[in-house]
Amino acid sequence: MEVGVSHTTARKAVQVLLDEGLLVRLDNGRLAVRAADRVDRTVNPQIALLAPAWESSEVTRWQIALTQVCSKFNASLRTVYYAHWDDPMLLTSLERFDGAFFMPVPESMPDHFLSTFLSIDRPIVVLGRDWSEYGVPSMRLIPPVVVQKLCDHLASLGHRRIDCVNVQPMDSIIEARIQQWKLWRLARGIDGTLIDEPVPAYTETISAAYDVISRRIREGTLNCTAMVCTQERVAAGAMRAMADHGIRPGHDIAVCSVDDGSRGEYSIPSLTALQAPDASPYVSVGLEWMLAGKDRQWRGPLIVQPEDVALAVRQSTVPDIDQQQAPGRVRRNQQRGAAEP
Repeated sequence: MEVGVSHTTARKAVQVLLDEGLLVRLDNGRLAVRAADRVDRTVNPQIALLAPAWESSEVTRWQIALTQVCSKFNASLRTVYYAHWDDPMLLTSLERFDGAFFMPVPESMPDHFLSTFLSIDRPIVVLGRDWSEYGVPSMRLIPPVVVQKLCDHLASLGHRRIDCVNVQPMDSIIEARIQQWKLWRLARGIDGTLIDEPVPAYTETISAAYDVISRRIREGTLNCTAMVCTQERVAAGAMRAMADHGIRPGHDIAVCSVDDGSRGEYSIPSLTALQAPDASPYVSVGLEWMLAGKDRQWRGPLIVQPEDVALAVRQSTVPDIDQQQAPGRVRRNQQRGAAEP
């Protein structure tokens, strides 16, 4: 053959292109390159989830929801991980798939990326960030304003010095969460210190939070009675630092997190946090819009988010919380023990 491969290899390569939707087989049996401006309903739509290339409970949450929803729409989902704004996989994937759910990296976006991104002729939904100002449909599960719900909870327990702790790389969502803490504190006349030491992207935040809080304990500059952490892993590192220095999280200092992540319920003590709602209804709206073809039209606000989210009150703010609100795993273990002879 002209390309120097066997007939069997060529057939396998063609089949891969068919499976991925880049080629279609016509009624007469011939192959054709798939049209770039429409979704061919004879081929399963190919949807991408573009996510930063590091472990994240947020990525997992969206990924699970998308996998379930795509199966209902007979669409194929592929997760593509990328490392930075200029990663070649990023723009290539955005242009290649029938639609994409895009999770931006927590770094400042270069101007050249935005201009290229906005020129892509594909339906794209941004997850976890608000890009509505660019005319891009966006979805997030925990609006920044609900940070004040955490602060109200701490104030109701009598705390009058509430710090905010962050070591996450700074981006628009972390900045907005910190701003909500500032606004609430000023409006209520509550004392508090912003402990903000962002690490570079792709740096472990648990160990960074541990180091920051440990240093402040040794220096005698950790004077709060409660703290709001911008993310679950930040809270985990902070609580471990306290425990290693003889401070009891939940007893001596109350700790809570803006997002629940996946481990807060099972930490010791269990972590008080805001709980993101089920992501499935949100991505269903986005996917239905993507598959509407050339006549697709986004209806309603470009930013889709809940008006409120639930607050899971756990031992890190209420040490003697009723056992019925303890982690489900503990209850299940107790039930099994009671059933044994």
